[in-house]
Amino acid sequence: MGLTGPAPQAPGVYRLRRLEPERTGPSSRLLPVPVRRTPAAPSPGPNRLVPIIVAGVVVVLLGAAAVIAGVSRVGDSGEPAAPTAGGTPSGAAPPSASAPEAPPASPGAPPSELSLRDNRDSVTLNWTYPAGAEGPVIISGGRTGQPKNPFADLPAGTDSFVVYGLNRSLDYCFTVAVAWSTDTVARSDEVCTERR
Repeated sequence: MGLTGPAPQAPGVYRLRRLEPERTGPSSRLLPVPVRRTPAAPSPGPNRLVPIIVAGVVVVLLGAAAVIAGVSRVGDSGEPAAPTAGGTPSGAAPPSASAPEAPPASPGAPPSELSLRDNRDSVTLNWTYPAGAEGPVIISGGRTGQPKNPFADLPAGTDSFVVYGLNRSLDYCFTVAVAWSTDTVARSDEVCTERR
């Protein structure tokens, strides 16, 4: 709808009249009726799962800490240490009637016979887990001449590990440790690559 008018009657004053638009069909007497839409229910997105996942991770970490604390108390109380799965330490053959068992290592003994196989972009570490130990294995490493940082926490009884993603032209050194208790961590001697 437009407005039009003649020339001004007085300066700045106009008389306006309405121009009706052309109608091509019969006029409708129905008024528009607003239709209310119900809001869609919010879909369960990943944000609702975050607290559940975080709670699950916390429960697992607390459980692992409780197991490690319990294992260290069993070893300190003088009770015999519980055997690992299968009744024998991981990787050991079951004892036969004629062969005596190897004596357990003294508490606090480090992993022994640590060896390294250099594959240029990866390194394979092998060691002997101390008999009688039940603590987790901690792998530390870094470039030669720099501080060694722990980067892998492995289950008790583990005796090998492969380190991937190494620079083929740099040398690295590694150590393996066993946590006998929260206060006693026994670290092996260091082994290094010799690439130059």
